[in-house]
Amino acid sequence: MPSTPLLVAVGIAAVVALAVLVSTDLTDAFDRSIITAVRSELVRDLLSPLGIVTELGSTWAVTAMAAVAFVFGAAIGPWRHGLAGALTILAASILNSALKLTIARERPDLLEPVIVEHGFSFPSGHSALGMVAYGVLAVLVARSRLPTRARVAIVFVLGVVVGLIGISRIWLGVHYPTDVLAGWIAGGVIVLVYAAVTRRVSPEPAAGAVDADPAPQRSGPPAAG
Repeated sequence: MPSTPLLVAVGIAAVVALAVLVSTDLTDAFDRSIITAVRSELVRDLLSPLGIVTELGSTWAVTAMAAVAFVFGAAIGPWRHGLAGALTILAASILNSALKLTIARERPDLLEPVIVEHGFSFPSGHSALGMVAYGVLAVLVARSRLPTRARVAIVFVLGVVVGLIGISRIWLGVHYPTDVLAGWIAGGVIVLVYAAVTRRVSPEPAAGAVDADPAPQRSGPPAAG
């Protein structure tokens, strides 16, 4: 299995590559084909609930997930993991805004948008922050003492939510598919870094210290004579 540093490096390289391709308009054909498919009459009504799902990646929802991550992390211990999760989500928001200003890609104009969004398009903030918020929570759930089936089910649902948030941004006409893809990858990189950093901290440092440096055995009573 590839190491975390390698996956992080590949993810960063992928986002940079997408940014270059987007800036040179080399992704136009790909974006147009995906947008046309998502907004086609065959699936337009089927995907209409995405107008509600997209709110799960909004600022208020991501903020709520930061609070949930803090509480859940503190509950399963150590509390630093929960705090790190909340701060990771905040940092992701700042990084995403910086990337938007750097690339300065305009919003899609291929189809009439269902809603109107302002600001730049690349990468998709809903997709990136959704990946980070629900991804951090998935890491915490996976490390919890919940039954295995419950952990698998929760992580699966969180993954589906992240996917639907990204698709909703395309269906609503406010993001190109490459915006969403970049958001997912950038968010995934941040989650990997969070998971790697928090993995190095033992959940029970005192117990670990005892195991690593056991107290010396007391000597028995002195022999007679």
